[in-house]
Amino acid sequence: MRKVQVAAITLVLGLGSFYLVSTGTAKPLAPSLKIAVLVSDSGELSFAGPIQRAAIRMAVKDLSDDKLPLRLETIFIDAGDTQAEHQTAISKLRTFDSDVVIAPIETKAARALVRSNEKNPIPIIAPSALEDDLDSSSSKPWVYRLATSPSQDSYALGDFIEKAKPKSVLIVSSSNDQSRAQMKSLAFGLTMSGVRVQTANIKDVKGIAKTKPDALVLLSMEESIQFFSSLADWVPQIPQVYMVPTNLADYSGYPWASSLKGAQALSAKYPVDPAFKAELARTLGNQAILGPRGASIVALAQQSYDAVKIASESRIKAKNGSPEELRQAISKAQNGGNGLFNRFGFYNQGKYSVFRYGGSGTFSMSSTFSQN
Repeated sequence: MRKVQVAAITLVLGLGSFYLVSTGTAKPLAPSLKIAVLVSDSGELSFAGPIQRAAIRMAVKDLSDDKLPLRLETIFIDAGDTQAEHQTAISKLRTFDSDVVIAPIETKAARALVRSNEKNPIPIIAPSALEDDLDSSSSKPWVYRLATSPSQDSYALGDFIEKAKPKSVLIVSSSNDQSRAQMKSLAFGLTMSGVRVQTANIKDVKGIAKTKPDALVLLSMEESIQFFSSLADWVPQIPQVYMVPTNLADYSGYPWASSLKGAQALSAKYPVDPAFKAELARTLGNQAILGPRGASIVALAQQSYDAVKIASESRIKAKNGSPEELRQAISKAQNGGNGLFNRFGFYNQGKYSVFRYGGSGTFSMSSTFSQN
């Protein structure tokens, strides 16, 4: 794991919170930092709660081992699923008097948090992909993302498609808000590149079957099986098919599986330390996360771990730890000599895995793609 230059400290464990306390009697008092972590302990994303807890405890332990000159206290708060539960969680973090918040991984809960945080806002670090319009202050961002946003992913897919030089692209999307938002940003990017773009609703099977584009892009959440089943003879006629991660699945059990041969998809790739991955599996007692199916879980854990490290190192650089100084310090965080965030607080080091389908209806990683 990554190590940082530090001075001596002692780790003190207490009732779900952690403290890093300076031990030298002749040394000045180390700066303090309170981090509230809004985790998913209930609802559809409850599987993520234990993962984040483990990762953040690993970060605190490593900061202690590194002897970082910091008095660090963390608290875990269930973000909840309803508006009332969101407000309860926000009340708890206010009582805790947090300096930095690690955002919920679900957009609805994160939005409730952001709306309560607009006056001299404390910085929020988001360890997962959230919708684009969370931060109302574009000139002075205070939401910092360690994952690419949906629009960033759409523009990256557009750049990837444009490099293949298609003359026409048909974008098929579901009616849900996420798919339609992706469709709009992807269509805009391709159109600006000179590509002729058509759009269609995924349910308009007859209309879609009449088109003959150079490339097809499918943007849907749960309707891909029905789509491919309805157009099993039409899809193989399209020179190139592109999908998004929500469409990636094992289709080998379907009679039309071979029609997907050559279909491609981009999936955001976050750098994961192999030593961290192995230690996480050991901590959780779950070796399955070491395989391909555990990639998204491990990435979330690494992002949660990194959020604690970024907040802690930024607090040491901030003079008195005011919200404004912490925001400025976090905005300047780097990895490999390059800034982690752009001037709007969006993740600035997005890289993508390129997945490709074979003739059996299964996919595997074939290459990587970066816009930088």
